[in-house]
Amino acid sequence: MESLTGSQACTRRKPPVHDLLARIPLGLKPLTVSTRLVSLFTSPQVKFYWNILSYFSFLLLFSVVLMIDFQATPSWREGLLYVWLISLVCEEIRQLFHDPDGFGFRKKADMYINDMWNILDFLSILLFLIGLAFRLTTRLFYAGKVILCIDFIIFCLRLMAIFIISKTLGPKIIIVRRMMLDMFFFMFLLSIWVVAYGVAKQGILIHNEDRLDWIVRGVVYEPYLIIFGKMPSNIDNALFDIKACSVNGTEPQKPKCPILNEDKMPAFPEWLTIILLCVYLLFANILLLNLLIAIFNYTFQEVQDNTDTIWKFQRYELIKEYHSRPAAPPPLILLSHIFLFVRRRVLQRPPNSYRAFKEELPEVEEEELLSWESLMKDNYLLSRRQQQSQSMEQRTTDTADKVSNMAELLQREEATGSVALVKRLTRLEEQVSQSARALQWIMDTLKAQGLHSKEEAPQLASPGKLKRSESEPNEPHRQEKSEREKTFYHVNARRLDYPDSTIPRFPVVEEKVPWEVDFILYNPPVLNGDSQEQIDGSQPDSVKSYRNPGGRTGMKGRGALSCLGPNLILDPVLTRWKDSERSALEFLAVWDQEDGLWTLPGGPVQSDEPLPDRLLRIMGQKIYDTIKTKMVEVTKVHEGYVDDIRNTDDAWVETTVLNIHLDRRSLLMVDINHMAENTLGCVELVQWMEVSSRTRMASYQRDALRRVAELHQRTF
Repeated sequence: MESLTGSQACTRRKPPVHDLLARIPLGLKPLTVSTRLVSLFTSPQVKFYWNILSYFSFLLLFSVVLMIDFQATPSWREGLLYVWLISLVCEEIRQLFHDPDGFGFRKKADMYINDMWNILDFLSILLFLIGLAFRLTTRLFYAGKVILCIDFIIFCLRLMAIFIISKTLGPKIIIVRRMMLDMFFFMFLLSIWVVAYGVAKQGILIHNEDRLDWIVRGVVYEPYLIIFGKMPSNIDNALFDIKACSVNGTEPQKPKCPILNEDKMPAFPEWLTIILLCVYLLFANILLLNLLIAIFNYTFQEVQDNTDTIWKFQRYELIKEYHSRPAAPPPLILLSHIFLFVRRRVLQRPPNSYRAFKEELPEVEEEELLSWESLMKDNYLLSRRQQQSQSMEQRTTDTADKVSNMAELLQREEATGSVALVKRLTRLEEQVSQSARALQWIMDTLKAQGLHSKEEAPQLASPGKLKRSESEPNEPHRQEKSEREKTFYHVNARRLDYPDSTIPRFPVVEEKVPWEVDFILYNPPVLNGDSQEQIDGSQPDSVKSYRNPGGRTGMKGRGALSCLGPNLILDPVLTRWKDSERSALEFLAVWDQEDGLWTLPGGPVQSDEPLPDRLLRIMGQKIYDTIKTKMVEVTKVHEGYVDDIRNTDDAWVETTVLNIHLDRRSLLMVDINHMAENTLGCVELVQWMEVSSRTRMASYQRDALRRVAELHQRTF
């Protein structure tokens, strides 16, 4: 049944032969060749394949009779077709009366009627009998052939039941069946518009048409064809041809002409018929057809989400049907029906119990089945785990998880260790202070008793004063060392390649960055926007008044910046708590696809605006205005020079970092979250990120995040 059910057996180690022999009861004997053949040909899978071949042969014979061999006197092919149909009728009767579960005829009949395929079987057999009765008469011979041709369509539709067993095509059959029900209700809505437009058009164009066939053609048929793109020619005077119609409606092959005026031209209002056509197309073609597509899409999605469940139910019903079905296919199944009739009605023998599909098993068999299912489940889960553990993606994911866990543990240990060290130093300072006070008390007591020393007693001070006094002798050296350690030289502003420029910077080593250091050979190029020139170092007086506070950069002029001197930018840091327990601090970050870094939603600020234009572009006007109202609650985190790659000797970037902390339960937070979801797949992705040193950001923005973390008392 593996290919029939679509399932695959799990690969497992075969048990030893002696274990298999030990499980066989002593009373059983091995199966003979004949018994195996009988079991093979009576299995549901083999029966199903035989019936598929038989049904295709039946349709082939039916089509040959209809197209080639449909004579006044039935031929041998047509006679074989009738015998084949009789076998199908007998099988439907057997299915109706076969009741191994003991439901009773009434409930069995209800179950038979509720199956759509049984309804198709009944309808096809009924039409075949009606067509057969008509074709046996001389007067209704051709009508009988027409009925049989229509019946052939129904037999072909019945062929879809074969594909139910397929896991791929089975659910699609259910989708088609449900879409047919949706189509029925849609046709009711469509018929309202078709009839409404058809009656109005027919009444305006034609006066007193009394031919029923032409009335139906004008009211129903033509409006229905308009939906599929066939535009009518009788509503426009430009296409009118009096030879193509009958004035009085006396010619049966021509439609009746519309109402004519004295010039033998249509007298109907052309503008009105065109407006009616446009309104009809608007509602029928656009509104209703798109509604039908939406209904079909919903039905498809609903069934697609339950594909596996629907397929298993269909497979069960089909296996149950073919389990109790006779082994021979039609028309040979007639022999099995005759044998069953003689056995049940003539000999009065009960049906074989083993033919019934077992739904309840004895306790021993049920226990064996559960053990087998448990074994198959364990083998399947084990194989899935092995496949996942051996895949490269799973290994990469496991390694990344382990590294993240180790990083978190190290951070926690570092934070815990620093806190413990501070506590120990605090206790040590307290003990030193107590010891100093105790020694001072001893000295005062000895002095009061008249005990003096030859040398003057040292002055005891607090630990803080002691620390300062110890540092006084080496103060110049320490100050020089601290100033050297705190000296900051910009790095990005000294890169040789200036952005969007073909002229490189003048090389500046780290020792020559400060303006206080003489650099006689320093001759940087000048860059102002798009204009570039190499000069001898002379520059206008307006430029000489500006000097980069970070030192030399190897480039003069305005560069790629907007103005000389400081170019102010504003970097708002929007923060929130991750949850109500404040487990982590998060900030709103924007992904810079060009640099591959997370950035703050900041930028240059207009003179009349408190926030940057970039924030307005990313957030939208509504959120931007709401954030502006919270400017009174902001906290200035940092303000100063930025080591930017666009900096020159005469123009540089300075930033002001503001922290705006938001309540995660506010309406503003709902709008921001909705906005962030809408940016998925966009160039500027907006996302809440945890305030952490692991975030890929520019150095000065990472430093700003560190200050924000300290502001909220969080470890960075």
